[in-house]
Amino acid sequence: MRFASTATADGPATVTATLTDGNPFENTFELEWTPPFGRRTSDLPHPMGDRFGDTGSYRVRLAFAPTANHDLVDDPPAVERAADGYWRLAGGVDHWLPERVRLGPGETVHGEYALVGRADGVGRGRPQGVYEFARPDERPLRVTVWETDAPGSEPASRFEGVSLPSLSGENGIAWYHEADTSTPTFVRPSVERTDLPARIEFTFLNRAREPTSCGHWSLYKLHDGDWYRLGPYVRAGDCRVVGPGGWKTWTLRAANGELAPSGAADYGHLGGGRYAAVAGYGHATAESAALVEFDAGPVAVVPTEDATGEREDDMVTVTSGRWRAAPDEEGRARRRLVLERVDRADRTLIAEQVMRRRFRGLRNTLAFAVTADAIADVDRVVLRADDAVVDRVLGYDADRRRVRFDGRAYALRRASADD
Repeated sequence: MRFASTATADGPATVTATLTDGNPFENTFELEWTPPFGRRTSDLPHPMGDRFGDTGSYRVRLAFAPTANHDLVDDPPAVERAADGYWRLAGGVDHWLPERVRLGPGETVHGEYALVGRADGVGRGRPQGVYEFARPDERPLRVTVWETDAPGSEPASRFEGVSLPSLSGENGIAWYHEADTSTPTFVRPSVERTDLPARIEFTFLNRAREPTSCGHWSLYKLHDGDWYRLGPYVRAGDCRVVGPGGWKTWTLRAANGELAPSGAADYGHLGGGRYAAVAGYGHATAESAALVEFDAGPVAVVPTEDATGEREDDMVTVTSGRWRAAPDEEGRARRRLVLERVDRADRTLIAEQVMRRRFRGLRNTLAFAVTADAIADVDRVVLRADDAVVDRVLGYDADRRRVRFDGRAYALRRASADD
């Protein structure tokens, strides 16, 4: 299918379509649920980016009305420009096409359609939204309607007027709270402020006249005037496209404490404050983003349940379940991760980063270095774990890194099981 013409004062928008038997044998095709050759009218429109929320009366539905340029129609329906300015059927909805068609191998039928409203919808306008010609349990044919001269975002953001530090450098980010009626693409959050735990949907909407790509989603936290990336650990390498009238939704599950994993967008141990969901799609910019504010207490860095510590003088030795299990069936070997106090650091971390599941090595060292009764005199923490835990802290090609946490600098280094 493709659009052949847009609506003007002289004629309705038209769509051309082909139906081909791709089999090496003759086939009979039921047309009733094969739009536009079947399923003559759409469902009620729903907002762009939403699965539900039908709006209006059945009278606002769209229809594919076959024209005289159609292989399967001898008597096409009449269409007219109604008093409200929209092209509509001149009469009721009827069975204009046959119920089925038989095609030979590789045979194709061609059809042209006028995309119009119902005759009884005069005065109801053309509501913005997504009109689906759907068959149960199958991917629907969608027609998306929006005001191309004022695509805009709605409703107004609670963060309107808020200034933010730069997040992505030269390319820039298009923020939802800065969008106006001229903005063709943006990320719309399902909520902008909430308590935890919560489930938030961030939907990138493309109301431009051309597709946009490539796509990814990331979560950042704003802390003391700087942005800190929380995930994901790895971005997909494929380039995904969102066409005009299309959207992509990213669902974030967030909690102040532990969160049972169910997918890549699960983020436990999030403290109160402002966060940004960033999509790798945009129109004038490479990325788009939306803010969300969580009402929650701060996050404390605590060890995992399987980690126990023993102190001797100014050193704490921590033993984790990974040490006890290694070597295991996956070939993991015992390794030590050593944390020591130093004077300088290369990178600052926040609690939400340290408490991520991947960085349990950071969690199980820093938790014993910054406790209230030990911060003054614990200079060294040795974590007994396995090579996977150590590799995720240091990387696979490095043996040392320096980080700053809670105002103090630390060096982390790799050590063998016997060191």
